[in-house]
Amino acid sequence: MTRVRVVICYEAGTAPILESCLGSIGAYTDYQDAKVLVVSRDFDEAGADVILGYDFAQMARIDIGVEPDVSSRVHGMMLDNIWPGIDEELILTLDSDCMPIAKGWLQGLVDMIDNGADVAGILHPWAPPPDDMKKTKIEWRVRSQHCWNVTHVACQLVRKSFLESAGVGYNEGDDTGLAIPMKALEMGKKVDGYKVTRCPKPAVKETASEGEYEPLIDPEFNRYVCLVFGDKVYHQGGYTRKTTFGDEAQWEESFGWAMKRVVDEYSADFLLNDRLSYKFKLDKEEEVAAEKMQRLFGFRSERMQG
Repeated sequence: MTRVRVVICYEAGTAPILESCLGSIGAYTDYQDAKVLVVSRDFDEAGADVILGYDFAQMARIDIGVEPDVSSRVHGMMLDNIWPGIDEELILTLDSDCMPIAKGWLQGLVDMIDNGADVAGILHPWAPPPDDMKKTKIEWRVRSQHCWNVTHVACQLVRKSFLESAGVGYNEGDDTGLAIPMKALEMGKKVDGYKVTRCPKPAVKETASEGEYEPLIDPEFNRYVCLVFGDKVYHQGGYTRKTTFGDEAQWEESFGWAMKRVVDEYSADFLLNDRLSYKFKLDKEEEVAAEKMQRLFGFRSERMQG
């Protein structure tokens, strides 16, 4: 019996990144018992053609009774519609812009579950709040959830039996899938995963000194786009940065070269090349957290730059 069911939610118009995702799964998945189900409210021809090109992938259209242009909470609604009917015990949600870049990526997550975790995946790329932070602060609410104690739905493996026994779904909590690891922690269950390790080196700009260059942005503060976790999984990131931060140009200018290459090469494994990537030091975590809060609450003039 197949043990892992990978579920990818697809939005029409994003076939190129889906091609990169499925191609990477095919190249780096040794766990032969895994099968992929791509679900969508509306498949376009390009997306269907991509899926039909992979014999390990199936597709299912989901009617969740909302208008086609509604975006808020649709991801969670789609997942909650599909997971109860899945036969496999292990369900891996995977965003179409999230993909493996090394062999052993899935087996590593399965091993975490076999070693006692109820939830495993890529971990949010921020440090938890300090122990002495007041839990009444909005900063504590944000940082206690968006931290490396908690998995991200973009690549999140969970026991189906846990979803059933805990009575929790994907369309709950402050963001899609976030209630699942938070519920596990509340129940004293184990949450495990891959921590952020690197991102692309940012593009450079010429300095006042002729012939000298510096990064457009300090990559240590990039916890949003083109992130590599555990040197196993890549997540490009998309919806959140566009709708919450509204600064697409900044990220495109700094890391657009990598985003383009992922689509052109159907893979993000080039980021394992030390010449092309920046390895996170994780030595400025309170500054990084302050920058995140500035972004969330609009103090954009105070953002950290290179």
